[in-house]
Amino acid sequence: MVTLTVSLDSLDFDSAIANGLRQLSDLTPLMRRIGTVLETSVSERFEKGEGPGGIAWPVSHRAREFGGKTLVDSTRLRDSIVTEADSQSARIGTNVPYAATHQFGAFIEPKAAGGDATAKLAFTLPNGQFIMVDQVEIPARPFLGFDDKDETDIVDTVETYLREVFA
Repeated sequence: MVTLTVSLDSLDFDSAIANGLRQLSDLTPLMRRIGTVLETSVSERFEKGEGPGGIAWPVSHRAREFGGKTLVDSTRLRDSIVTEADSQSARIGTNVPYAATHQFGAFIEPKAAGGDATAKLAFTLPNGQFIMVDQVEIPARPFLGFDDKDETDIVDTVETYLREVFA
């Protein structure tokens, strides 16, 4: 029988393990990296005009009729995406009031002023045309979410972080 014994009496090894464990006691730096991965993913969705999983957004009326990309005319929504991180989590989101309308879709109906059941929505299109309608449907164009690519990118980020911590 052949026996192989490995002994790790190295001070360098012990020190590296102790240092790595100390760094892992606060995962805020890792969570910040994960937040950056998610923020990059959302930015790419705006660039490509698609939601999680690569599902294309319905093209907006403005983009179809007048050019440009859906959800990026003013860039306000895209530029409002922020991440927050602490030792337990990474969060991504926006404080733009109309974000949920685009994320989940909505039907916009007029408020009946003074009990007027014939109220209409009135607005001017980008070409200057004035229209009045009963309701407007805004289809869901999800930009926040988590898909297989995000999972892969986060696993890669965690692996890289652990290699750095225990280097």
